[in-house]
Amino acid sequence: MRLLLINYMETTAPGGINKVVYEVAKWMTKWGHDVVVFNPAWDKDKELTTEKISNFELRRGYKYSPLIYGGYLRNIKILRNLIAEFHPNVIHVHGAHTVFSGETVLLLKKHFKDVPIIFTPHYDPLNRNTLGGMLFGKFYDSTVNKYAIGMVDLVISISHFEAVKVMSIFKVPGHKIVVIPHGVPIVPKPTKKKFGDQLKLLYVGYLNHYKGVHYVIRALHYLVHEFGYTDVTLTIIGDGPEKPYLINLAKKLNVDRFVLWLPFMPHGEVINRMKTSDIFLLLSKSEGYGIVVAEALALGVPAIVTKGTALEEFTWEPGCFGVEYPPNPKKVAELIAKLATTSIRVGPFSKKIRPWEEVVRDYERVYTQLSKV
Repeated sequence: MRLLLINYMETTAPGGINKVVYEVAKWMTKWGHDVVVFNPAWDKDKELTTEKISNFELRRGYKYSPLIYGGYLRNIKILRNLIAEFHPNVIHVHGAHTVFSGETVLLLKKHFKDVPIIFTPHYDPLNRNTLGGMLFGKFYDSTVNKYAIGMVDLVISISHFEAVKVMSIFKVPGHKIVVIPHGVPIVPKPTKKKFGDQLKLLYVGYLNHYKGVHYVIRALHYLVHEFGYTDVTLTIIGDGPEKPYLINLAKKLNVDRFVLWLPFMPHGEVINRMKTSDIFLLLSKSEGYGIVVAEALALGVPAIVTKGTALEEFTWEPGCFGVEYPPNPKKVAELIAKLATTSIRVGPFSKKIRPWEEVVRDYERVYTQLSKV
């Protein structure tokens, strides 16, 4: 089978969208399929480059332009030539966040009508971080996105939360949607979490306001100054526009000496950090899935998440605990203190938390059924 994956982001960068594109490409190639990934360049120096990664081919177009919400007709022209050259049996487009994805679907349906098209929105209507997204996101959803998603052969959603949003906002019938949750890099095993003398808290992800890291820092303040936890460390792995504000907040609340700031790092190093952590926290306002929560639980690390988005689905798994949004930092601190004095069972898990190899087998079955190869 010849599979073309189209990603609006840089596939080698951190993030759930890039992770699923990378893992699908890696495993499908390993199983003998011919895979090409295309994404716009996010670095001027990488424009129009081709790279071999895990035996699949990553091709980059012209630099992504946030000023025009990702739209760039020169990238569409490159894609048209690539498809004519590669002759894919299936095309899978990822990301409903930019004009680029909608333009791509419209191009494909106009010029390559016989090639099945799958679309994974990775969609959350609350997640509008760019100026273009805030100004034009709703209009784009109700026009280009709605029209483009309505034209594809199948939608693969990463959570039931996302599937319901897609059905409601884009009027996609349920029979055209398949839910395939993300995978984890290890084989999940049920465990009982026991806490030591030092309490190790962890956050991993982009430092954007909607991620709610400020709530985690405020909870740390209560944990230290009201509940008396002085042997505690909050490790924050990631980067983003909120970092200066968060550093100042930690200083203002007199907990900066308890916070370890680390930049994004190779995924294997993140996993090693998770293994030695006691509780993972993601108090986000907006998530379409939350892959880091799945990874933490798979490693036997209890997690605290916010309800109301796709994160709530993790609270169905043993070892994951939900709080209302917006979270009350003192109540979050109370929950942390309660968990730290308890032997917590993490797992066994549902099919929501599985190794990537099993997850990509589901993708392969869908691709095979559509392509009739």
